[in-house]
Amino acid sequence: MKTTIQRRVRWFFFVWFIAALFQGLAAPLRAGAQFGGGQIVFDPSVYARQLAQLQQETAAVQNLASQLQYMIKNTTGGGAGVWQSNQNLLANLGGLISEQQGLSYTFQGLSQQFQQLYPGYQVISTPGAQSPQVMTTTTLNTLNGALASAQAQAQNFTAEQATLQQLELKNQTAIGNLQAIQVSNELALAQVQQIQMLRQLVMAQMNSQNVSAANQVNAQVQSNLAAQAVFSQQYPGDSFNPTNNAPAPSQH
Repeated sequence: MKTTIQRRVRWFFFVWFIAALFQGLAAPLRAGAQFGGGQIVFDPSVYARQLAQLQQETAAVQNLASQLQYMIKNTTGGGAGVWQSNQNLLANLGGLISEQQGLSYTFQGLSQQFQQLYPGYQVISTPGAQSPQVMTTTTLNTLNGALASAQAQAQNFTAEQATLQQLELKNQTAIGNLQAIQVSNELALAQVQQIQMLRQLVMAQMNSQNVSAANQVNAQVQSNLAAQAVFSQQYPGDSFNPTNNAPAPSQH
């Protein structure tokens, strides 16, 4: 498309130049003074002036052609299309925690599952409550899944470098303003993707920390409840406060 436009422009200016040339040559010559008998004296200055005028017109056409070439370059696209969506990658990174049988932020029923795994002091009365072994296993699986997610991001560095190299090549070979602007837009989109990847890492870290902290709290609760059960068997009729592992004073 670009080559066709250039050919048409060059052909137009060529025809225009030839027409201007013939017009200048066909202009009536003022030959100069005539001396008796109708003899015409040749005046070279007439041709010199016409040649100067023709040179000026030629320079004007060349200048216009150069401006047109710049316009063609600055309006030629082709620097876009390197950026590609990383939505599937982000979804896979979040799904790695679930694949490791951990409690992932991508799970639809996350809140309900979290309450079921780590019910706190309602562990005895909560239907379907999980055993301490199950809670510990889930916590370890969650931590393992977070590590797998970080590893998958690290393995994607090679693909990211290849994309950046393509953008650098397009930046070096941009032939006009439009291509340079398109490359800048592609780089901006790549920066947004990097921010998304950082957000995913933060979410995976928060996921792991919350599950680990919940497991520790729930383990402490299990210990307090077990101590309360032992105390109740040894001292029937006395109450026990599991928050401080100390018996409450009896009311007699």
